[in-house]
Amino acid sequence: MTAVKLKGTFSKNERDSNGLEDIAPDLVKNEFGRYVVVGIVEQHKVTKEPGEAPIPTARFVAIEVARDADEAMARGILDRARKSRGLADLADTLFNAPRESYDFDGGEGGRAPAELDGQMEMRLGPDGEHQVPEASGEEILAEREEAKAAGVPAAEFSGGTE
Repeated sequence: MTAVKLKGTFSKNERDSNGLEDIAPDLVKNEFGRYVVVGIVEQHKVTKEPGEAPIPTARFVAIEVARDADEAMARGILDRARKSRGLADLADTLFNAPRESYDFDGGEGGRAPAELDGQMEMRLGPDGEHQVPEASGEEILAEREEAKAAGVPAAEFSGGTE
């Protein structure tokens, strides 16, 4: 998949095409707010580095905030477009989790990487300060039952029993 960059600045003469100005105070007050927008983009430029794929930069020609019934309609259009690319509806993705459920406390500088409520930091490998906890007996039995129900044959081990 090719990376695509976005240019998001409107010139003074183009500001009437920037519907985001209507929500500028909301963007300042609520750093976790999300807004459904409808926009039109065009190619701004293409960056070509030797030996790498060209990276296009798109620029917004016009952008508006979808509100009320238009927001629901825009989400439906987005979901249909995602489905045509083999992706899940937004409602079925992690990105649809309420932003308020992210935990930003306790990290360096007062901010930690985004975590959902109940999620704990895990680092894989023996060098990390956190280890993946061993599976409980209940988890192991549940996995075996799932494998059995799916018709997966039991693993065979050489040199002994399980």
